[in-house]
Order: sequence, then structure tokens, then C-alpha cells
Amino acid sequence: SHIGPLTVCAYVVETADGLVVVDTGYDKDGDLLANNIRSLGLDPANVQLILLTHAHADHAGGTARLAKMTGAKVMIHEKDADVVETGTYKGKPVNIPPVKVDRKLKDGEVVEQGEVAFKTVFCPGQSPGEVVFLATVNGQDGPSRTCFGGDATGFKDEVTTLERLGYPGVCADYRKTVETLRKLEFDLYLGGHPHQVFKEARADGNPFITREEWLKLVNGRAQEMETFVKKYPKYLEW
Repeated sequence: SHIGPLTVCAYVVETADGLVVVDTGYDKDGDLLANNIRSLGLDPANVQLILLTHAHADHAGGTARLAKMTGAKVMIHEKDADVVETGTYKGKPVNIPPVKVDRKLKDGEVVEQGEVAFKTVFCPGQSPGEVVFLATVNGQDGPSRTCFGGDATGFKDEVTTLERLGYPGVCADYRKTVETLRKLEFDLYLGGHPHQVFKEARADGNPFITREEWLKLVNGRAQEMETFVKKYPKYLEW
């Protein structure tokens, strides 16, 4: 279930051994996630695990607050872990209150909580350590192969933003990620922002997207990146 604010997504998964939260929204949202968990009839104290798709403030900013409240373990890819633990990127603060990372993930690692196994798929580009998590989760319509996509489809195609959040090799990384994303198979897409479905994959916002709709999203984002680097080719050598 979605528990984040309107513009950025966070999710809670109920397992036989407690709750898993995927991404934590902004720090400025305060107790929003905990309150939304309660609104589902669940107890935030049962959150055992926090999985982060990447270390940007809109997806990891609420981690320290939720971890302190629940005692949940925090996991993120090893290449983004330092940002979460220091609250800084390239030496500058990034609105992520520092918090200990309990497990630094690698590509292909599986994290198990109760009966649910989350497979880590390394998809750098949006950040050095961006990942998606693949898991089979139970819902009202039964089990679904689910992709917790974060912002893996995205590339910062604006100079100021790329200078602030990008890194050496970002273009090559993102091109590889596009190929990785094209090969993914799932039924339910739970992305990092609502517009990934509402505006890009399909008009009605139904997250049960078809393979054709998924490729439309991925290929559309990839074309935006290629258009950007044609205009600013220096970033290909960055």
C-alpha cells in the first residue's frame, strides 16, 4: 500500500514477520508515513525493515525518523549508503538526516522478511546506487510479481540538476540501466512518483501495466536522455 505524500511514493508491505517499508519520503513530512500506516490498521511499531531505492531526499529523507521510531533495519545499495549515513553528497547537505545503514546491498542480493523475498537489481543513473526491488507480494487480487521501481527510469536531463546530483560515468551507467529495465518482468509497477504511471505509462494510473506500457515508459525516458546529451555532449565524457 502507498503511504507517502501525493508527489512521491513510499510503500508498506505486510509480511508474516512484520512490516517492510520501501522508501520514506521527505524528512519534512514528519510523521506522515507512520500516520498513514496506522490508517491502514497497521502498527508502525511493527516496521522491521526499511528498503531504500536510492539516496535522494524525497525517497530517503524520512528514514532516520522512521528508524528511530520503530528500530527497523535500514538497507540501501552500497554506492548510496554513505549519503544516508552522512546526510551529505559531494560534501554538501542533502536534507537526509544521517542514519546508520545496517546492510549495504549489492546487485542480485535477496532480502527476506517473513515469506517475502526482495531481490535487489542495480540500476545506477538516477544516483550511483539506484536499485529496484523485485518481490512477489499478496494483495486484494492475490499474489503479484511486483517491481518497486524508485526512480530507476529517470535521468536528470537538466544541467543544474545533473551538476548537483550527477556523477562521473552517469551517462554510461544510465544506458546500461535502460537495457536492464527493458528485460524486467513483473505484473505490478510501484514506482517512485505517481506521474511515472499517470502521465507516462498509461492515462488512468492503473499500476498493473502491460509490457508495452512499461517499454513506453522506459524508452521515453531513454530518449529524453539521448536528446539531452546531443545538446550537451560534454556529459558523455564526464
